[in-house]
Amino acid sequence: MVYAAGAGSGGTLYAVDEATGALLWTQGVMNGDNSTPAVTADGVYVTYPCTTYDIRPATGELIWNNNAGCEGGGGETPVVANQLDYSPIDFPSYNGDIFNAETGTNDGSYVASTPPAFTTTMDYFLQSGTLQGILLSNNTVQWSFSGDGQLAGAPIVVNQYVFIGSSSGNLYALDGTTGTQVWNVNLGAPIDYSVTELPFTGLAAGDGLLVVPAGTKVTAYTLSTNP
Repeated sequence: MVYAAGAGSGGTLYAVDEATGALLWTQGVMNGDNSTPAVTADGVYVTYPCTTYDIRPATGELIWNNNAGCEGGGGETPVVANQLDYSPIDFPSYNGDIFNAETGTNDGSYVASTPPAFTTTMDYFLQSGTLQGILLSNNTVQWSFSGDGQLAGAPIVVNQYVFIGSSSGNLYALDGTTGTQVWNVNLGAPIDYSVTELPFTGLAAGDGLLVVPAGTKVTAYTLSTNP
């Protein structure tokens, strides 16, 4: 199934059969601008200013939603990890609230410039140009990395290494536990990211490759346990 959010008179979340394109279900949401759904086995999550929804993937049934007392245009992409939904409701920043992914119970708040990344033990947040590795068990900062002072875009974690780019064109690989820089390369073009516009590109990994968009160029690197 493919999930997509659209805006018109209000907003709508769509579920489409990936093989045939047949529309399987729709669910109304407030506004509906620019939130790419985050999907788990039992939830489809979308986020708009002050508002978060959790929809059942198979049926479109509303599981829970939360509204912090406002509404407006726009929307951003949540991240779901370790049974928590990191919901960037403070548009146009990526600051937001943390919800229990199953129940919708508020579990606190967070500050971030871009979508965070996670392992089962660590959180990685880019905040005002500095990437921080935060221990999940006690929420304490284990390390900070500023690189060339122009870090940009969302971090990604592969094989316990964290990758982050910069607007100067540098790409860094860091040890996810210690924050030690283990590798870097200049791509020759900036890795740009805007929180005021819907991001269309970002770092991605799959099939043993790290794929990096920079300027008008896309570069793929072969991944291993030692980047």
